[in-house]
Amino acid sequence: MKYDQLFSQRTILSAILLFSVAIGVLAAKKDTLILGRIYEYQQAHNAAIKGIQDNVYAKFRFNVERRNATLWLIPTMDVLCKDPREYIRESYNKVTFNSAHDFDINSQVLSGTIKRNRKALPTLIDFATPNIYSVALYEGHMLSPFNKVNRRYYYFTQKQQNDSITRLDFRPKHYNTQLLNGYAIVETGTGRIIRTLLNGEYDMLSFRTEITQGDEGARSIMPSKCTTAASFRFMGNRISALFDAAYNCPLTLPDSISHTTSREMMDSIRPIPLSETDKRIYQEYDKTHQPDSVQSDTVPQKKTFRQFLWQTGDNLVTPIAAEAGRFDFYLTPIINPLYLRYSGSKGISYKMRLYTTVSFNQYRYLTFEPTLGYNFKLNQFFFDLPLRMTYNPKRNGYAEIIYGNDNHISNSTVADLINHEHGDTLDFDNTDIDMFKDNYLRVFNNIMLFDWFDIETGLVIHKRTAVNREIMRQYGMPEVYRSFAPMIGLKFLPWLDKGPLISLDWERGIKGVNGSNISYERWELDASWKHRIPGLRVLNLRAGGGFYTERSDNYFLDYANFRDNNLPEGWDDDWSGDFQLLDSRLYNESDYYIRANVSYETPMLFATWTPYLGKYIEKERLYVSAVNVQHTRPYFELGYGFTNRYISVGIFASFHNISFQSFGIACDFELFKRW
Repeated sequence: MKYDQLFSQRTILSAILLFSVAIGVLAAKKDTLILGRIYEYQQAHNAAIKGIQDNVYAKFRFNVERRNATLWLIPTMDVLCKDPREYIRESYNKVTFNSAHDFDINSQVLSGTIKRNRKALPTLIDFATPNIYSVALYEGHMLSPFNKVNRRYYYFTQKQQNDSITRLDFRPKHYNTQLLNGYAIVETGTGRIIRTLLNGEYDMLSFRTEITQGDEGARSIMPSKCTTAASFRFMGNRISALFDAAYNCPLTLPDSISHTTSREMMDSIRPIPLSETDKRIYQEYDKTHQPDSVQSDTVPQKKTFRQFLWQTGDNLVTPIAAEAGRFDFYLTPIINPLYLRYSGSKGISYKMRLYTTVSFNQYRYLTFEPTLGYNFKLNQFFFDLPLRMTYNPKRNGYAEIIYGNDNHISNSTVADLINHEHGDTLDFDNTDIDMFKDNYLRVFNNIMLFDWFDIETGLVIHKRTAVNREIMRQYGMPEVYRSFAPMIGLKFLPWLDKGPLISLDWERGIKGVNGSNISYERWELDASWKHRIPGLRVLNLRAGGGFYTERSDNYFLDYANFRDNNLPEGWDDDWSGDFQLLDSRLYNESDYYIRANVSYETPMLFATWTPYLGKYIEKERLYVSAVNVQHTRPYFELGYGFTNRYISVGIFASFHNISFQSFGIACDFELFKRW
């Protein structure tokens, strides 16, 4: 009897367990079904976005709850450093979409209480155009839970609200700054998302975004209304922000209206009425400021000494920007610790950049974008001054003049010649006799002959001056070496955007022209490919080689694609294609080189799974690099790097063959770089 009762109980428990599993399987199938419909809906309508033109109204409201002196050091935040504590900024924009994340914005009408209508918390602008169906919700970050590629990062649960509506909840499997939690209200039969609520944290902002999608066609995969409440906290500063955007506004303004500051005009076109808080902020502002019809900056006013100090400090720690008609000007902050970079092999460096554009018409414009930098370990000032005239943007047609300087370069024959004449008895250790300062001028023209083929022709002039000029004079050696070289560069993109860029460069130094006393001929072949993999992953591949077919007795080995970068760009631009620990002399001591670089970047690799630390990691990267040069064994570098809102760090180890050589670290400040 007891055995029968026990068997019966086990049978009942087994049945309950099987029923629970079946319910779970059915629930999973339901989740799979609704997700599949969401994916299919996106695929059916995505292509229709191209060419859509939209009128978008955007309103930002800021409340400075706490602030201190450190707020001055944050880019774009100086406008919030003084009273009042509440601000508003409105804009009416014409947006033309090429794709979900590729669009042109023309801000036609502006109004607000921020000084000169400047932008504050510019990262909030990303939240203006969310694409919930794309791999990245915003351009380059935040993995959308509604894209099939990202499904492995989220848990989903669904609840049927009625016959036609389903609520889909989602949360990340592992908490990370690239992932979100929230829910979506979905049309069950079609998979169309009606509205969604997203909670996340990215780049110093905690945010809560509610998006209402359009009703039909291409607009149904675009937002019709978006509201974001965000909070910024840093070193005791606390600022809350509310952002509202309305899409597909009915009023279309003429294209001739652009960047017009007018409260009166905004009042006549605003599609959403102001809230009582908005009206109060404007009223408080009007008590101390003149109306738009009388621009205060056109009325000469005597500045007090305190105002002068405020303006001077403002210009030192914040970007300086100006726009007047066809002229644009932007200078990065003069004093900004975020532009510091550290490398174990290169020490600490600091740089500034200027962007200037003069537009003659839509087909011709002049750009001047100099970069200035200083390396404290090398005690060297570097500059790069490119002046470009674009005359045919459709065919990538431009003429450019670049004047700048490079790292000190060695001439290995100088000491050999002196020793040969003096019996090989002289010791030049620690004299820098073979080191030369290098200034260059490049003048060239580029034109795209076909969609897959560019040709670049021009001249390269170098003036290399001895660092230790006294010793050169003492032994009767030239203090200055000059070179004059015609050059041709060919760029091939046979698979267009789906394959590598292949370049072939030729340069020929000619003696006797413009005082040149060096002759040489150099060839280089290079191939690079940034292959983007769904899920914000990137595979960077680069390979190439170069060699000299002719050289004079006094020569400098100076390659275009294999060099020690003196003004590095940071995580995305140079860590994938450069060698971090290679001795700088090895770049200029070989008649040839063969190199290869591979890196793999992903939002989640190793550190993501680390408790507490993983949630702050935005991207991780693996590096493998190799080069073979004359008179040395094959050289390898292995590395691992990660980046987050504060800093990018790379850890590298170098090897000769399989023998360990050295270990090093490189780091960049990332804090507020996107601001």
